[in-house]
Amino acid sequence: MGRFYAKLFAKYYDKYMVSFEKKIEKDRERMLNKLNGTVLDVGSGTGVNFEYFNDKVKVFAVEPSKPMLDKSIQKINNKNIELVNFDINDEKLHDKISENSLDAIVSTLVLCTVKNPDKAIDNFKKWLKPDGKLIIIEHIHSNEKSKARIETLLNPLWKIFAEGCNLTRHTDELIKSRGFTPLEEHYFKIGLRMHKGIFVLNKKKTV
Repeated sequence: MGRFYAKLFAKYYDKYMVSFEKKIEKDRERMLNKLNGTVLDVGSGTGVNFEYFNDKVKVFAVEPSKPMLDKSIQKINNKNIELVNFDINDEKLHDKISENSLDAIVSTLVLCTVKNPDKAIDNFKKWLKPDGKLIIIEHIHSNEKSKARIETLLNPLWKIFAEGCNLTRHTDELIKSRGFTPLEEHYFKIGLRMHKGIFVLNKKKTV
């Protein structure tokens, strides 16, 4: 049943997300198109980010769901994108990604699903070059009490329906608590409360 649903989820994900994606596609393009060097696309899913990467970057697209990764193949379009079927916290990734080797890490609508986001962000810190950038577009727990209560109530069922997605995470606070400083950040709403930004690591701060 798990494998069947994973395939079904991958098959219909893009269609389900069309309206939502239209509202953030300009952010994706602006934040990703000018990246250079070596980039990690975290939880690359069906390859939504691929069209926004320029032809000069080398991309490691890491995705734990094989059905999602398989669907993303058609979106590579001759770009330098390597698909990696691992969870972002899989220790095997350290054999592929060296410390201080990445120019940018892109996390779009994915940290809500990672089982141990603290560990993931600590990995980001290891992998990024001293001047590397963390690019974020994530939904976060509402700051309105009534909506926050509803999200908390729905979260157990939502995680099952949405392949591990959590409605109650404060990803914005977590990123900054682990030593990242925003070059820019914005909060907005698309049904859910959203957080986007470009962050650099404050090497003076240890956690």
